[in-house]
Amino acid sequence: MNAPATDATGAAGRAGSARAARPRRGRWLLRAAVAIPFVVALLVLVGPAVFKPTGHRLAIVDTPDAYGLAFEGVAFRPPDRPITLRAWWLPAANARAALVFVHGGGDDNRSLPFGAGLALARDLVARGYALLMIDLRNYGESDGTPEGITYGDLEANDVIGAVDFLATRAPDLPVAAIGFSMGGGAALRAAARDHRIRAVVADSAFADARDVAVAFTRAATGLPTLIAAPFVWSAEHVHGVPLARGANAAELRGATLPPVLLIHDEHDPIVSVADAERLAAAIPGATTWTTRAQDAGAFGTHIKSYKIYPEPYVVRVTAFLAAALPPPR
Repeated sequence: MNAPATDATGAAGRAGSARAARPRRGRWLLRAAVAIPFVVALLVLVGPAVFKPTGHRLAIVDTPDAYGLAFEGVAFRPPDRPITLRAWWLPAANARAALVFVHGGGDDNRSLPFGAGLALARDLVARGYALLMIDLRNYGESDGTPEGITYGDLEANDVIGAVDFLATRAPDLPVAAIGFSMGGGAALRAAARDHRIRAVVADSAFADARDVAVAFTRAATGLPTLIAAPFVWSAEHVHGVPLARGANAAELRGATLPPVLLIHDEHDPIVSVADAERLAAAIPGATTWTTRAQDAGAFGTHIKSYKIYPEPYVVRVTAFLAAALPPPR
């Protein structure tokens, strides 16, 4: 006889709990409705300032002497701006060529720390290649510019300025360039503009900066793609970051280029191997070497093919250069 009363009491209690829960859910939804636009606005309007070129430099910690290399700190100017660019000149005994060594974008400098750049320099010098390891404008110890980073466009002039320097420092040596990520694109664009560059090795170069910006932002900040995408959109359209100037494949299509070796890792999470394919399609006759490494971390195998495969890398690069370059005069 008491069971119906008990059921009614239980139903009433459940109904009361549900009514109490609804206001709580409502308050959370209201808070989320206020907080989410605020967070998005913060990311869209303030966050992309990290793309701005000023005040974002990686200090140079290692120097060539730590790897047993003789070197000289030098300076030169690019042809388009009255700025000073700084570099290391690494001579080689019985040198067969001089290479302009061009670091990447993001947090980088002439030592290419995340790609074991000084170890690679040691191996290349040992095989008879003198190196000019440069800090691009707005990086390392080189001067900045008002327009800032242009993702390979104006940075190509830094490579041409390096070639001008080599014309006086090592006039008898043929000149080539080896560049990484953004530096690979800058080296390719410089070679299209200046035919004194007789060969280019482009490691992890991107076909278009717009296409890799979201992956780079996600790796650099930990933001999910859902937030990284509007972050990058606002960097370009609100803050004026010139990602469109990093359209390497479009810039190189139809250009006259020397022999080119494109190096790319299949698992690169920042610049897809499809970028190497697009660059190869834009550069008739380009040779492509695809590595298949694995490496942990947000940036994975990006610019790390040498670090993971040092001996095969050096053999492949020096064999390409030996075939592409004329002998010293």
